[in-house]
Amino acid sequence: MEPQVLKQRFAAMMAGVAVAAAVVAGSFFVLPPQATHDEAVDYGYVYSGAKSSSVDFIKANLRENSLLVLGSSEFSTPARTVPQIPAQTFGTNDYGIHTMLVGEAFDQCLWDAMALGALADGGLPHNKVAVIVGLGQFTDGGLDNSSFGERFSYTLYQGFCANEQVPAVLKAYVRERLSQQGIDETTIRSGMPKNPLELIDGMVLGAMDDLKLRQGLREVRAKGITMLDGSAVAPDWGALREEALLTAQTMSTTNDWGTEDEFYTTQLAPALDGLKDARKEETYTNTPEYEDLDCFLSVCDACGIQPLVVIQPSLGPYYDHIGISRDTRWSAYQHIRDVVATHPNARLADFSDREYEKYFLFDIVHFGWTGWIDAEHALYDFAQDGGSYGAQ
Repeated sequence: MEPQVLKQRFAAMMAGVAVAAAVVAGSFFVLPPQATHDEAVDYGYVYSGAKSSSVDFIKANLRENSLLVLGSSEFSTPARTVPQIPAQTFGTNDYGIHTMLVGEAFDQCLWDAMALGALADGGLPHNKVAVIVGLGQFTDGGLDNSSFGERFSYTLYQGFCANEQVPAVLKAYVRERLSQQGIDETTIRSGMPKNPLELIDGMVLGAMDDLKLRQGLREVRAKGITMLDGSAVAPDWGALREEALLTAQTMSTTNDWGTEDEFYTTQLAPALDGLKDARKEETYTNTPEYEDLDCFLSVCDACGIQPLVVIQPSLGPYYDHIGISRDTRWSAYQHIRDVVATHPNARLADFSDREYEKYFLFDIVHFGWTGWIDAEHALYDFAQDGGSYGAQ
């Protein structure tokens, strides 16, 4: 780059820093810092992109008995549809465990790797993390760049790059994958700046992201639930599952697949005829997602974090209908299991054998009434002793 051009860009960047600093400074007295927390309030169950991207907020609200759980759209299921979601099971009962749910729709293994790298810097409660994966993440072609870009978090990426425990080879892998997913090179380079201009780029991007997250966290703070007081008791998983089964039977009366009535009648049934064999070409092989899962688990290894991989099944009858055979799906589940098996410290809660179990899902891909109870049982036991669960 010509010296004059370099000087001009440097001047422009300095002006950008000044503007960003002024904006952030002006907001300082209006918007509380990301790390602000309230000991009497539990924010772990709030479904929010701002929360999930704020390293400082999450760390400030992790407790000694918190379990960090990374996932995706399954965290958006409302209690009115599935009363067994974690916000109800763990959030309204003192079982001696808090689950910090982190993730939104389109957050997949590459996002998880960055999030874990950022959040594990300095350690996690009991140095454990759980991650929920499903076949929807491993479709041919991988996640489209537009969806990935919507959920890309500069704050998580910057925190991931700053974690000295993460080896250079994993950081290089993430940078390459970000480039493939359409993240611009200026943003990628600024995560690990090598010159003053890249350092300034990072300062500007970080300041602007900080302001955006502070604004988003206002809504999060309004949705927290009161922290329970009292003596922790062990869950009666048998009773909880029986209650879930009874609930499911009242909420799934219109179909033999065990899906929730409104979902089936308004979304699924009207589309079924047109979906017959619509995805028979799907193989679950032409995707970088398995490598991304391996990267996530490698970040866990590097940071001394024990992971639990929870495999969420798909609805077998539906996927048979759209032409994705059971053998194809089983091969994909096995690929996930094979990746996990290469990391001896990792544990598995494998529910892939529940594809045809009524009420385990409430739609075609998300835990339902009994599904959430079984998943929560696995999370609880993992938090206690680190075991493996489900079909092996």
